[in-house]
Amino acid sequence: MADRAEAWRSRRRRLGPGIHRPIDLGFPRSQAFESAARHPEPATCALPLRRRLRRRRRNRTRRCRTERRRALPRDRSQHRTGGRRVVSHVPEVVRLTIDDGPADPYTAQMLDVLKRYNAKATFFLIGQNAERYPNLVRRIWNEGHEIGNHSFTHPNVGTISERQARLELTATQRVFQSLLHRSTVLFRPPYNADAEPTSLEEVRPIQLASDMHYITVLEFLDPQDWNTQVVENGIVRRRTAEEMLQTVLMQIKTEHGSSILLHDGGGDRSETVKLIPMLITELRKEGYSFVTVSQLLGKTRDDVNPPVKNTDRLMLASDRMVFEAIYVFELFLSIAFISAIVLGTLRVIFVTVLAIISRVKARRAHFDEGYRPTVSVVIAAFNEEKVVSRTIRAVLANRYETLDIIVVDDGSTDGTSAEVLRDFAGHPKIRLLRQENGGKASALNRGIAEATGEIIIALDADTIFARHTIANLVRHFANANVGAVAGNVKVGNRINPLTYWQSIEYITSQNLDRSAYTVINSVNVVPGAVGAWRRTAIVQAGGYTTDTMAEDMDLTWRIRRNGWRIETDNDAVGYTEVPDSFAALFRQRFRWAFGTLQSLWKHRRALGRYGWFGKVMLPSLWLFQVLFQVLSPLIDLQILWTLSNVIGTWLARGGRSGDWQPLPQALASLYVIGFMYAFFFVVELIGSAVAFKLDREDGRVLMWLFWQRFLYRQLMYAVLLKSLRTAIIGMRAGWGKLDRKGTVDVVVEPEPVTSS
Repeated sequence: MADRAEAWRSRRRRLGPGIHRPIDLGFPRSQAFESAARHPEPATCALPLRRRLRRRRRNRTRRCRTERRRALPRDRSQHRTGGRRVVSHVPEVVRLTIDDGPADPYTAQMLDVLKRYNAKATFFLIGQNAERYPNLVRRIWNEGHEIGNHSFTHPNVGTISERQARLELTATQRVFQSLLHRSTVLFRPPYNADAEPTSLEEVRPIQLASDMHYITVLEFLDPQDWNTQVVENGIVRRRTAEEMLQTVLMQIKTEHGSSILLHDGGGDRSETVKLIPMLITELRKEGYSFVTVSQLLGKTRDDVNPPVKNTDRLMLASDRMVFEAIYVFELFLSIAFISAIVLGTLRVIFVTVLAIISRVKARRAHFDEGYRPTVSVVIAAFNEEKVVSRTIRAVLANRYETLDIIVVDDGSTDGTSAEVLRDFAGHPKIRLLRQENGGKASALNRGIAEATGEIIIALDADTIFARHTIANLVRHFANANVGAVAGNVKVGNRINPLTYWQSIEYITSQNLDRSAYTVINSVNVVPGAVGAWRRTAIVQAGGYTTDTMAEDMDLTWRIRRNGWRIETDNDAVGYTEVPDSFAALFRQRFRWAFGTLQSLWKHRRALGRYGWFGKVMLPSLWLFQVLFQVLSPLIDLQILWTLSNVIGTWLARGGRSGDWQPLPQALASLYVIGFMYAFFFVVELIGSAVAFKLDREDGRVLMWLFWQRFLYRQLMYAVLLKSLRTAIIGMRAGWGKLDRKGTVDVVVEPEPVTSS
């Protein structure tokens, strides 16, 4: 008796308090866990050794009394049902149980197979997956299968707190109730589905489920289809469905179980999809029938998946709204992410191909070198004291013969006019006009009205022309059908990361787009920094208007709609000063973005008309400049969402409770997102490299492209969102003035010009 008692104590120390090996009452397919009364431990004596020795000294005649028991004490026991009994007149039965779903595409593929072979299964679903794929949950039920609870996030229920475990089961139950108006009494614990639990960690989920009135469904037949790789002689290879089949066939002959454990989620389950028809075919040949858990228990499907009471349906409506909102949010993120990647890739391919065609055509173009029309350069200036003189010198340095320059001071409060007079007073080619502040469009219209040239160059006061820019712009007007020509704007103050990022944008987006759309006569804008207009085309279009903040874009589109052709010349270079602080950049880009929205809305009736302009260019602006820009932040949001899931799994599940099994699935999602993002970045990098090559720029600047995506573009997202908001509530537009610093650094400094 002493030996047996000591063995019992040893076993209790090993398994933990209150743990008893399950009573072997047949195959444990469905286990209800119940508590029994605790009994004192058996002992060889009723008193400890020290007290016995003390009492012997006091009463040497007293002897130790031995306690006897008729049976060993019992802390807990398991009652198991559903075993396969070998009876000659009763056919053998097995049941398919499928865990971890629903998952795309494997659950749907398995359902197709089960439907084809007229077999039913019990699906133990993870709550968050059921929430993500509600249609698959409904299909499982509608095709006659049973549904069980596999927790909400697939934690190790034996290692988490009881409160968290109850929340896991309850949340999953609520998902089923809201989707199907059905509950479930079936439960299978993640990680611990073995029918013979031998540790506290394995028994705790069973006891908890019993307390919550669940029937815990465990298994003996496990092909371990989740383990998709094997190592043979140091070589890793994939496990096949045939190998998994042989494992099941061997187990079913040596074990007494009837439940086959398979998985439709948590990884690549393509071999499991192949395994199911092989299992059904082979086991049916051997006389096995496939049943569900309820049939094995002698119950009906309505017993294990009972309908929700009518009194509870109002509460389920609120649950349904919450789950649907989460589902829609995740679905929207996924769709938006994929859409943004697709749109971005298509844009790069479309624009790059057209830009290459444009460059080939430009190299083959021939111009009349004797064509020299009169040119008037109109410079609208508002508080441009620091830059206006240098801009005028750069224009004069082009040495275009028939040229006059008109500077319109639009109510400047600094020394703009004084600077012009100090440097160019009495110059025969330069005139200074002053007016009260009326905005950029007003100043340009005033200058055009005073101009005498056949060709008008409307120039921003901060732009420095390169040599021959005017001649390169003007030569295109030898074609009588050309109404405007866009030049090549480059960033002239590359002094910090922000200005380098803008230089990349100018080359890879703005200039490349103009070159591309030239091929289909749909240039999106003749920029104010460097562009030329035929005077008659401006007059016909009605000049600059004040109803948009993008007056250059609006005039470009009106001239195009009047039937004029608009060209681009990449050799007509102008160096502009861009904002060197985030605050200044935000203000400038807001003006551009809001002006683009105003122009798109103003010319909305041109959609589908005016050839390629209305059929391609305008829709592409809506698609790429508005929709794509709105979706682009969701690319970053999807990455952050996936990263948060990985970090949460790493820290909360792995680091805190040692539950590392969900980590591979979380990492798999991150790999997919990362691959798609990397693919888009590579496509974008290739397009950018082509743009730099066409623009004859130093490709080393592209080292800033990667960092541009993680800071600079987020600012552009904010700009667009503010523009959309402003477009809805409305506002009045002004100059949107950028504080100039005169930091443009050009390759060739214009020669000084003396007054005459």
